[in-house]
Amino acid sequence: MKKETSFLKTLASFREATMELDNVYSLFSKACGLSDAEYWSLLLIYEGVATQSQISDQLFLSRQTLNSAFKQLRKKGLVRLEPYEENQRSKQAFLTDTGRPFVEKHVVQMHQVEERAWGQMDEEERAMLIELTRKFSSLIQKELKALKLDIV
Repeated sequence: MKKETSFLKTLASFREATMELDNVYSLFSKACGLSDAEYWSLLLIYEGVATQSQISDQLFLSRQTLNSAFKQLRKKGLVRLEPYEENQRSKQAFLTDTGRPFVEKHVVQMHQVEERAWGQMDEEERAMLIELTRKFSSLIQKELKALKLDIV
């Protein structure tokens, strides 16, 4: 009984910690006046990810959510979409003349905050955090597949 209580308490603490981290990352986008999807899309475009499909896959967002984010980014004048020459149906995302300095001022600043915080952990802590996060994610995905859910 005691072991089970400890097990459930640590799981609850882990959930709380991940929610805290999600909240911190949401502060990044809020500090820039953007939604989470808009913020991460701008960062990926800045880093060279070209299409909405690639961004959707990388952020694990539905196409509908990403389309809404892109609509707002275009409305704000931060992003433009241009069709590829070889495939007019697929469009490449670019930062506009307004978008590039916006990203460099706001989004990159938040990225640097993250990098400074990451640098305050030693190499072993960083490696362990990555390894354990990926392991837990993989185990959850395995459990979801066992349930035969169409979400994985």
